[in-house]
Amino acid sequence: MVDAEIESQSDSQSVPLADDGILTSEHFWYALDRQMLGSGLRLILILPAFSIFTSFGALAFSSSSPEWWSKIEPTLGMSFALALTALTFIILLGYILVQIFHRHRVELSIRNFEKEVKRLNDNHLSVQSLHGYESLADLLNGARSKHSWSLSFGIMSSLLLGSIFVFDIATLNGKILLLLSFSTLSLSLGQHIPTRSRPFNMDERTGLLNAYTPPIHPSTLEMVFDDLVKTHMDPLLRSEYEVYSKEIEARFQKGIDSQYAREKILMTLYRHSKGLDFKTMQSELSEVLTDKGMELVQNHPVFTMEEWLTIIHHIERSCPAFFRMIGRIEEDLGAGRSSTTSGIVFEVDMENVVHERANLFTLIHNLSKTPRSIVVRVQSPDFRPHDLAMTYRLNPGERHWWSSKPLPLAAEGDDDVLGLMSGLLRDGTVAWQSLLPERFGEATVSVRLEELSGDLIIGRQINVRVRTKYLQRIRYFTSLSSNLIGILGIAAGIFIKINDIFGNIGA
Repeated sequence: MVDAEIESQSDSQSVPLADDGILTSEHFWYALDRQMLGSGLRLILILPAFSIFTSFGALAFSSSSPEWWSKIEPTLGMSFALALTALTFIILLGYILVQIFHRHRVELSIRNFEKEVKRLNDNHLSVQSLHGYESLADLLNGARSKHSWSLSFGIMSSLLLGSIFVFDIATLNGKILLLLSFSTLSLSLGQHIPTRSRPFNMDERTGLLNAYTPPIHPSTLEMVFDDLVKTHMDPLLRSEYEVYSKEIEARFQKGIDSQYAREKILMTLYRHSKGLDFKTMQSELSEVLTDKGMELVQNHPVFTMEEWLTIIHHIERSCPAFFRMIGRIEEDLGAGRSSTTSGIVFEVDMENVVHERANLFTLIHNLSKTPRSIVVRVQSPDFRPHDLAMTYRLNPGERHWWSSKPLPLAAEGDDDVLGLMSGLLRDGTVAWQSLLPERFGEATVSVRLEELSGDLIIGRQINVRVRTKYLQRIRYFTSLSSNLIGILGIAAGIFIKINDIFGNIGA
């Protein structure tokens, strides 16, 4: 009866949004956008760039045409500059068409986002109350506004360029119109470029991950993998994941600790993303899941294997230090190395190259049979906070999650790397601290594991480099330059025309 209710709830919450036809099908428009418009061929950038090139050519030959054009001009009935203007106009029409298609795709994504929020609310899953929803909704609405302005400036640019055929490009008015057309096109690009930093779509279940930035994260991970996954999921996907977790828990093997099982499932999926074969993955999952649970993991309508791989790769890009840290522990377990110090497992890691903020991960586990209190102290002259101290009470684990002999990655039972690692993550203490850099260049962070008395147990010093994101800096500079050029160009065109009017009056 319980299983039937869960399955009914899952079906009602996992049905993809229906589309009426091609015009309202985000799948079609996103495929077109991804292959040709915003990505792929990037027509939305190539067309205006080419039109700017032809505009300069038209301005350069506005007074006289090249000699070779004298043989063609009688046939076309227009000068070389006017021919380039016509070509620019055609390119701008193509650019406007691309802008319309791209904005339509974005609009469909936002509409589907709003529909999905309503659907989840109707199923008593309050998405608006989740951390990060307001910032995500604001980002989507901001993108819609920028695309609207970009399209408006593009249309204005084409209208100004078309007016040249009335006034003739050789006249002052024609040249001013060409300048204004170029300026509004520059403003159009200035509005579009920032939207490329945080792309999003609703065609894919994971289409909001790149647009979402977690505003909050736990400082101590109780269920390490589970907390990491929920932190990096966007609010919509997180709501689906909460339902998925309940479904999975109802299908655990009897006598299996639910936290251990969830960590092992996610740990196994992570290892599968790193090359663990499908058969071995199934064998490991079957140790904690029933047959119905295995079927649910393999055939879930939302969290398919492809979606899990995408989610895991996204988390890896966001928190590479965490995965390096557990990778070293896995290597130690596989090789049968002893723990760093008697009775304590201690590992720490942070990004080698820091951009906006640094993610410092620390894993501590008490291997002894008695509780122990320790202090983790983080000190750095280059990051805020400069001095941070955290006191932890380390209880003994359910069992001794370490081995002095080499272990296989996966084997029957829990005496393998996956089994020990899952238990270590469940019973261990993983701290996650965000450090804010105060300057660019070389920086150091010192991590000390101390007794309550202040005596040092283990110490680590991490050397990193702080710098800005190169691509993000280019986009910001390009957007700022485009907007500035556009504003200055419009101002110059207006000034030239006013000066011409008053000059004629004075004469």
